[in-house]
Amino acid sequence: MPQIELHHVTKYFINEQRKFAAIDDVSFSINQGEFVFLIGSSGAGKTTLLRLIASHISPDEGAIFVDNQNIGKMRLWRRLSHRRTIGQVWQDSSLVRKKTIGQNLEIVQRALGVNHRIIPHNTQRALSAVGMRFAEHLYPFQLSGGQIKLVELARAMVGSPPILLIDEITANLDHDTGWDIMNILSEINRRGTTVIMATHAKDFVNIMCRRVVTLVSGRVVGDVEKGKYGKIQK
Repeated sequence: MPQIELHHVTKYFINEQRKFAAIDDVSFSINQGEFVFLIGSSGAGKTTLLRLIASHISPDEGAIFVDNQNIGKMRLWRRLSHRRTIGQVWQDSSLVRKKTIGQNLEIVQRALGVNHRIIPHNTQRALSAVGMRFAEHLYPFQLSGGQIKLVELARAMVGSPPILLIDEITANLDHDTGWDIMNILSEINRRGTTVIMATHAKDFVNIMCRRVVTLVSGRVVGDVEKGKYGKIQK
């Protein structure tokens, strides 16, 4: 069975008193362990789709199933629990600036109910996996933009979630740092985590040759296994 299923999902927003569909009758499924790129121009609906899967927002029409559960029908406490099972990295940094990197990862683990005795080990392991072990006692303002993204990736994976959602993680980073992140994501995926990544990074998409889902004005216009950027045959 697919791990994630979207059935005729539509999400409306209002912009300048005009109602429009940010996601328009979208249906597709993602199997456990897949690596999927979401591509499309700004405003195509990539971030909205990720937020729907993460249950930050609910569809106005249609249904989303994660592990056979309709997340739109969940009670609030179940929805909050669902969010904690999904690793998430968004465009804007959400690290707590007055906390050290280690403390930022500790906050996540406490929310997940991790035993306090193993939190230090988990923190060191997650930071080591992204090459940021040295940063545990540093503060976010002491790190570069690329290092912040690596830390946020470590934070997203510290609880070993089965699904990882990523929104434009390589934006505004130099090419080498971008590839470092992509190599880490490939390793995370190789170990069984489902990775769904919204991106404009054409080079990364083309070289990695993974599944590519293309959005235009909220609709899926392409879904290609081992796809390339801009190739839209379904």
